[in-house]
Amino acid sequence: MKKTTLLLTLLCTSITMSKTLYVTGDNVPVFDSKGQQIGIMARGTFGEEVSQSGDKTTIKVQGYIKKDDNKTLYATKNLMMPLISFNGTNTQTNLEASVATANLSDDQSKAWADAEFLYYDTCSMCHSAHAPKEHTMIEWDGVFNTMRAFAMPTDKEADMIIQYLRAHATDGYATDDEDDE
Repeated sequence: MKKTTLLLTLLCTSITMSKTLYVTGDNVPVFDSKGQQIGIMARGTFGEEVSQSGDKTTIKVQGYIKKDDNKTLYATKNLMMPLISFNGTNTQTNLEASVATANLSDDQSKAWADAEFLYYDTCSMCHSAHAPKEHTMIEWDGVFNTMRAFAMPTDKEADMIIQYLRAHATDGYATDDEDDE
């Protein structure tokens, strides 16, 4: 009886202790259960770990679909932060997908570290950079587009910065900066 109780306790504990993982790079290939590439995941995309096999980890991702856009899964209801850009059509808001384990981390701040550095380095050349939580995603779009001409980041750098700002905005999904407040 003791062994059964211990086994049941361990099983329940392992089920409830699923690990959240975050994509640590840009445009990371994502695969279906058959190993076919179905699209690319954005930096910071998050999901619950389901399993590992070889060099890939399967995560469960949840998001939102725009009415007339069946090729993108978004992180938030305002449909401004893409999580997955699909090669074909997608109708699922809840799916399991595989990613190279090397492109995942259980540390959310690691996923955003280089984008955060780039933001503060680029946007504090002329003034103090604002905390991302000071604005909404839409406000950041306006502020960043105005300031971009002064800071002159490359297109790739600008994409990283605006993605970081949107994710960490007041209506964003990133939580790695909550300890800083």
